[in-house]
Amino acid sequence: MNKFSATALIAAVLLGTTGAAFAAEPAAPTAKTRAEVLAELQAARESGEVAALSAEQAGVGALSNGVNAPTASQIAARKAAEKAVVAKKGAASEGVASK
Repeated sequence: MNKFSATALIAAVLLGTTGAAFAAEPAAPTAKTRAEVLAELQAARESGEVAALSAEQAGVGALSNGVNAPTASQIAARKAAEKAVVAKKGAASEGVASK
C-alpha cells in the first residue's frame, strides 16, 4: 500500500468515527417558553450577572481587530475635534496671558 492510500484510509476511518460520535450526541434540550426566558433574564439582571458580562465584553469590543476598528473618516473626525480643542485652549490661555 503506498503512502497516499494509507493516508486516505486513515482519513476515511477518522471521518467515519467522528461522524458516529456526533450522531451519538443527544438532541438539543427542549425549547423554553418566552416566559421562562424572560424570567431567567430578569433574575440575571437582578443578580448583576448581565452587568458583569457586559463589562467583561466591553474590553473585547474595544480591541482594534479590524472588525471594530474605527474607519478612516472616524479617525480624521476625532483628530479634527482634538485639534479644535487644543486651538480653543490655546486661544483661551493667550487671552488670560495678555490681561
